Amino acid sequence: MNPIIVQAEQYLNGLGPAIDLSVAVCDDYSRLLRGEHGKSLPHSGLLTLAASRGRVLLSGRGGAGKSTIMRRLVLDGAAAGYAVALIDLSQWDHAATAEWKFRRDGVREPIDFLLRRFGGGSTDIADLEFLPAGQGKLILIDGLNETPGSIADDILSSADQIASLIVNCSVVISDRLVRRRTNGDERWYFTMPLNVDSEVVRKLVDVEKLTPQAQRLLDSPFFVDKAIKGELKNSPLATIRDFVEHRGKLDAKGLAAAAEGAFAAYREDASRTFDRNRFPAEAGIRAAETLIEGGVLLELADGRVAFNHHWIHDYLASRHVASHSDLWAFARRHASLDALTFKANSFDAIAFVLEQLSAESKDEFLRAVFDWNPYAAGYALAEAEEIAPSNISDTLRTIILAMLAEKKFDRHFLSAQKAVDALELFSDDSAVSLRNANDLSELVAIIKDNPLHSEVFDRWRSVFAIGGGEAAPEALVNAVKEEDSIIGWTAANVLKRLELSPDQVMAIVDMGRHEQAVVRWRAVHVMGSLTDDQVRNALLDRLKNDEDENVRYGSIRSLVEQGSRSSDLATRLVGDIRPLLDVIAQWPRVMTELTRAVFLSRGCIPENWSSEIAKLFYARLDAASETTEIEAWSKLASDLRQHDRLAA
Repeated sequence: MNPIIVQAEQYLNGLGPAIDLSVAVCDDYSRLLRGEHGKSLPHSGLLTLAASRGRVLLSGRGGAGKSTIMRRLVLDGAAAGYAVALIDLSQWDHAATAEWKFRRDGVREPIDFLLRRFGGGSTDIADLEFLPAGQGKLILIDGLNETPGSIADDILSSADQIASLIVNCSVVISDRLVRRRTNGDERWYFTMPLNVDSEVVRKLVDVEKLTPQAQRLLDSPFFVDKAIKGELKNSPLATIRDFVEHRGKLDAKGLAAAAEGAFAAYREDASRTFDRNRFPAEAGIRAAETLIEGGVLLELADGRVAFNHHWIHDYLASRHVASHSDLWAFARRHASLDALTFKANSFDAIAFVLEQLSAESKDEFLRAVFDWNPYAAGYALAEAEEIAPSNISDTLRTIILAMLAEKKFDRHFLSAQKAVDALELFSDDSAVSLRNANDLSELVAIIKDNPLHSEVFDRWRSVFAIGGGEAAPEALVNAVKEEDSIIGWTAANVLKRLELSPDQVMAIVDMGRHEQAVVRWRAVHVMGSLTDDQVRNALLDRLKNDEDENVRYGSIRSLVEQGSRSSDLATRLVGDIRPLLDVIAQWPRVMTELTRAVFLSRGCIPENWSSEIAKLFYARLDAASETTEIEAWSKLASDLRQHDRLAA
């Protein structure tokens, strides 16, 4: 029998009683993020959609049953006569990331690599291509969010191309609830798994014996399964913690060792699969053994191990982060949160951290998350509210959503889009009003009228509500140096709306050399709205010489923002940056941000923008030695031209 079918059957048999799972189609990505969908379909309806358009994306939150649906599609597809291949990305690791950069371009090679590396069988692209034209081919890719950084976008693009190349071939991809870059949204069906029907639940579970808090969790198949087994508690975290402690038979020392090992696996391996030596010392060895005995930790064929559900790994890693606040101090938060979330691809672990902290520490941690990535703070807040409603103070919630809403009006198109996407995850009246603000003045008016009052909120509002075009108050310039990250970043954002005196401009330039890296980062952020030569020179100096990556990151964004303010400045920008490309290439995050920041929002694009910026891309192309790198730079230039035409 086909090994893929055998593996799918083994996976499904290990789940216990089958739970009916339904899906629905969403008209576009935005409606998918908002949870707005059409009528319910059986999970097998995805095969009909795939046959119709060749491309289906199944996106949902953790525990929604996506991986189960994908295994069922293996069996359904095989029964319907398809040649089926399943790519399981949960086993992605550092080695795969290293090899991917040599496999990501072209049409056949990327998917061929995924089939050979994660396909669980012997099928490759050549096998599928040599099948008769009338034979249906179905490629299922489970766990797009398991890959770090922008690899998910690369895989999505490769899947789109292979669906065009191979006759009668369809792809279905599962992912978390986050927007990806596609080669054209109109080519895809966007679908979501639906909550488990209450009547289905009642046939499987004695609902009345559960507490109201536990009953609230029964829309998720993961927790329905736990209820069937008598393992459901009053919250997701309590359910997972109880499972780990009892099935894993861990005492406090063993639990701490398991938590440290789980976080080390994310940090060192960037993978759900890892070497058991990640569990530290003798306590870690014993913890790994008892977790394996209890079925919490699974031994894989290659000698590595993995937890039996990604939420268990997330819980243990989050436990380590929650108990070590030094991991989210400024100097370490970027590396720590990148590791915990697969570089902002999955936010369950952040929600779990929040649930384990005291009320005061919750706000402190979420501020750290916002400082690391404001869009991730929005996604994490949405995940936290799904897991434990009212977990975050109204004050901080409103501040974060308002600051995301301000990002809607960012000159950088991709930043604005990410802000909108994060806001789409909230459906309450307060969040919707912020999301629907048509311009900055309307947003400021909403905040001024907000009935919330507290010392923190009133101080923040007094800064945020300063109108555009006014002279900048001296106190606001000084507030850029605030230790409070919310006030410091709000001040930096608001200063970009205001008129600064020559002395204030010099004060900001001086802050660009401040001893604290976070102050330098905020200062270079402000400089993007200023076009003076002294500011430009300060940004170039910070880009070349600052020891902190975040300051260099902010500097390249602000240099691009400066250049976007006129055709002459665009030409000057290219003249400044072109000689520095080799230097910038030493810092991958900074180079990546350059390639993203040059995509500008409608109304912010100089007439010569794409032709000038293309000179930078072609300079990198000329210096490239790998075919894949040459193609990537050429594609960027083409994508920018197309973006500018559509935004004109």
